[in-house]
Amino acid sequence: MTMEKRKTLRMINGAQAAPATAPKFWNIASVSDDEGEITLYGEIMSSQPTDWWTGEPLPGLYITPEGFLEDLEVVKGKSKITIKLNSVGGDLYTGIAIHNAIKGLTGTKKVIVEGIAASAASVIMCSGDEVAVYPGSLVMIHGVSGLFYDYYNITELKQIIKGFDAAERAIAEIYSAKTGTDVETLRSMMTKETWMTGKEAIEKGFADTLLEGSGPQMVMSADKTVLLVNGIKHNIKGLHNIPGNIPVKSISSAAPKGSAAGIEKPKSNEGGKKTMTLEELRQQHPELVAQIEAAAREAATAEAIAAERARIKEIESIEAAVGDPQLVAEAKYGEKPCTAAELSLKALQKQAQLGKQHLDNSAKDYKASGAEGVGAAPNSGNQDDELDVAQQVSAIVDVYNKMKNGGRK
Repeated sequence: MTMEKRKTLRMINGAQAAPATAPKFWNIASVSDDEGEITLYGEIMSSQPTDWWTGEPLPGLYITPEGFLEDLEVVKGKSKITIKLNSVGGDLYTGIAIHNAIKGLTGTKKVIVEGIAASAASVIMCSGDEVAVYPGSLVMIHGVSGLFYDYYNITELKQIIKGFDAAERAIAEIYSAKTGTDVETLRSMMTKETWMTGKEAIEKGFADTLLEGSGPQMVMSADKTVLLVNGIKHNIKGLHNIPGNIPVKSISSAAPKGSAAGIEKPKSNEGGKKTMTLEELRQQHPELVAQIEAAAREAATAEAIAAERARIKEIESIEAAVGDPQLVAEAKYGEKPCTAAELSLKALQKQAQLGKQHLDNSAKDYKASGAEGVGAAPNSGNQDDELDVAQQVSAIVDVYNKMKNGGRK
């Protein structure tokens, strides 16, 4: 459970959400006159996470309080209610609110842990008159943690600690009512971050019934930040005592949480929009796809033109220092065009090669002239050509170094 000031208690680590109109990732349905069903898959959040720039909802499965209590009207008065749960937890207050709302429903309530009930989700799990688990189900309880965004003096921090303690005791009381275990023992288990298999949850009183079959399929990413349960991705970054017998495989932690492979996601009872594949979109809306593709091509073309203009401009800015029109023309328009930095390097290499050839030729001429035994004559002052070459090489070196250092000296 995590707590933030601007103060949100959470039972796991996770991003705090900005208020938004949330798409629903739960399903509350009337199965018959006497039966209702609630499906809760995903991370428990105080509100729908949104992109800080666009304000659009972030992808993923999130259980939020917006509309949830109103939706419970569908199953009020039912004599039998089944709650299907697969969640790694999240916001503590939301978890308690959902627990209390379900607990307050009339009729018999059966919670089925179809995957994992961790952290705040384990609080929701305890709302059931009966909790059913598979041998492969996972239940996890741990203490309250916090996320802070401000400065606090010692008096304020003491108040925060009191709030932590009260919240953790409240959770332990809920666990105690379900298990019959004393509060202090449960708080010790929470401090240690206790994980339980289905059978262990029954042994410790958190669950009542062991279902047939092995239950959920689970794999974990190698960096232990993503847990894939029945095809649903859960963020487990920050958790510590994860069971070591969960198979490890390559899972992209950057992929949106809640993406499922071959798993039917909970359906919204308000007719949410269906995600289409590209081919489905192309078949149903060919004109729209054509417009999008045309716009993408135009954008790519404009970007390429701008990049080419910038390249030519950079080359022209060092053209005088290079002093080789043929080399400059090849850099701009040759079979193998290059950048200004690459051009300056080529010019430097060419000057070095010319200098070496000049020295070699001079040595050959000197030997051929038979002047080895002739004393040196005073310098006639004819150094202009050598100085010009030296200055040109120096200019090219200076340009190259500037290009290599991003324009800095």
